[in-house]
Amino acid sequence: WLVETRRWTLIAWGFLTAGIVLGAWWSYEVLGWGGYWAWDPVENASLLPWLTGTAYLHSVMVQERRGMLRVWNLSLLCATFALTILGTFITRSGVLDSVHAFSESAIGPLFLGFFALIVLTTLGLIAWRGDVLRAPGRIDSPVSREGAFLANNVVFAGFAFVILFGTIFPLIAEAIDDRRMSVGVPYFNRMAGPFGLALLFLMAVAPVLPWRKASAETLSRRLLWPAWFAGAVVVVSVVVGVRGLVPLVTFGLGAFAGGAAVRQIALATRRHGWRGFVGRTNGGMIVHLGVVLAAVGLAASGSFAEQAEVRLSPGESRVVHGHEVRFVEFTESDADPTRFIRAAVMEVDGRRMEPRLQRFPNASQELGKPAVRYGIGDTVYLALIEGPSSADDQQVLLRIIVQPLVGWLWAGGALMVVGTVLSAFPGKRRRGTEPTSASPPGLDDLRPGDDDPDGGDGPDGPDPGGRGAGGGASDDDPDLEPVGAP
Repeated sequence: WLVETRRWTLIAWGFLTAGIVLGAWWSYEVLGWGGYWAWDPVENASLLPWLTGTAYLHSVMVQERRGMLRVWNLSLLCATFALTILGTFITRSGVLDSVHAFSESAIGPLFLGFFALIVLTTLGLIAWRGDVLRAPGRIDSPVSREGAFLANNVVFAGFAFVILFGTIFPLIAEAIDDRRMSVGVPYFNRMAGPFGLALLFLMAVAPVLPWRKASAETLSRRLLWPAWFAGAVVVVSVVVGVRGLVPLVTFGLGAFAGGAAVRQIALATRRHGWRGFVGRTNGGMIVHLGVVLAAVGLAASGSFAEQAEVRLSPGESRVVHGHEVRFVEFTESDADPTRFIRAAVMEVDGRRMEPRLQRFPNASQELGKPAVRYGIGDTVYLALIEGPSSADDQQVLLRIIVQPLVGWLWAGGALMVVGTVLSAFPGKRRRGTEPTSASPPGLDDLRPGDDDPDGGDGPDGPDPGGRGAGGGASDDDPDLEPVGAP
């Protein structure tokens, strides 16, 4: 059942990842406020099962490999499903103020009751069968892959808890004190930062750690190149003018995690050619690269954005963060029978952009359609707030936002989806290896090689005695390098 639940969770996780990224892209490209994530209750509701599902996809490898964390993994699966239902309740009930929520409806209590049933049933089953499920094994050393995965799960669980608490706190406060309260963006930003940085660090360290215990020599050899790369990125960032602790730490840890992922992929492709990109371990490294791109994009666009609201007449220009924005003319068109379009024709560094205001039939107000120009570095965002007030006064009011590396967010999201697809395919099969009779319960249903790619390497390479479940080293695990390999 481990193989089946992992694969179905991976498929659902991939679709949820795509949905979250597309939702953020839509918010940025369509709504005109210049942002992509507002910590809205409905947005948070989509992120919660993503966090617990990600935790499960990592911790299930510990159960497959060592027969441990069985109760915890079952709890994560149930929590992921329960949080999905809770998110549906938040969206459909209207109990929390959200621009994405439906108006209050009678279906909300049904979802709340279903959520309560799931939680109570899960707790009851774990209390009833917990002793049978509980694994006797223990983690040999915190400096091991299973130790890193456990730390990973603690961080993911803590991250999910603080987001859940901030999301439902208005309901708790209203129930206790009969007052409507809200939790603002600063709370979520302040709480999310440390968890995100911790996850970036673990993304770098966990994939290169062997099972059971890592020697200092093995760890230093495998992390040397990523550490040098991270240091170089921080130095270059400072030289080009990046300031601020959070962005510098994010860039450094992102480079550390990205360097570790590239190293793993390079080892895999050197052994197996193009098949080095396929399989859970190697596809997971591509997902890690996507997370790194998204994290760097988040840090850069959130820390160094410049915004201005300006009134311009035809022919006037304004320089914002090194980009010249010039207002050329204002146009109106009813050629499209479905909408009436008013647009400001702009030139940004000599290139044409047209932010619009659109009015649809039977609509009571105009809707904005921003113009966005992506670059390798900066993204220029123009939103038309007001058109000309009369034929004699052709001034327009514009919101001009310049944000660095926003495009990295969407590239990172796409890479995460690609990595998920590659992870769903079985990796290179292990030759002549069957689960041993000493395998912990729950491992005997694993097909050799396909679904147990993380081989039984000890402190300095493959475990010669087959101490890990499933016996020898997997061909799909790029960690399993000979002693002395770079």
